[in-house]
Amino acid sequence: MWQKLSSYFLRGLITLLPLLVTIWLLFFLFTFLDSILGNVITLMIGHAIPGLGFIITILLIFIVGYFATYIIGAQLFNIGEEILCRVPIVKSIYSAAKQINDVLFMQKHANEYRRACLFEYPRKGLWTVGFVTSDATVEIEAKIKEKMINVFVANTPTPATGFLVLVPAREVVLLDMKIEDAFKYVVSGGVLKPSTLPPEVPLKKDS
Repeated sequence: MWQKLSSYFLRGLITLLPLLVTIWLLFFLFTFLDSILGNVITLMIGHAIPGLGFIITILLIFIVGYFATYIIGAQLFNIGEEILCRVPIVKSIYSAAKQINDVLFMQKHANEYRRACLFEYPRKGLWTVGFVTSDATVEIEAKIKEKMINVFVANTPTPATGFLVLVPAREVVLLDMKIEDAFKYVVSGGVLKPSTLPPEVPLKKDS
């Protein structure tokens, strides 16, 4: 009987795992966004209102996106960035985060960059999804005497943070999936993945 119960429990857990992971990620995002302004609102009105910080944060994101689209809004946004870049501690954090964001999402050139890729890490036989950002510096390539690629490895479930790995170009396997799909794949811990290959990538047939 215990074996059957264990089997049922395991089967139920496997069946519900994608749903549980989705709920956990949504709860994490909701809690994170709600906490950004939730504490400030609590101090202002004297008591907490669950979800209000989340709603205001989402509205602010839309407002910033709207104004950043137009000239006046873009100018105001640039002025705000200049102010942030003059604050000692904030300058280092904001500049690093902005550089990562610009490289991964804002570049309009170099199609070989901003590509999702695979490489063997942390050891041979284990593969990690990374994001090609640029070639390594001339000095590094001269010291190693090999073509090197800068690969950003995003953390799960917070892809805005991560670390840099310098990988030999011959060991980097470029992926054709969209970078947005690759980020979803990383954020969800592999649960959310593209269901099909891109049209230009044919399926390999077993020989």
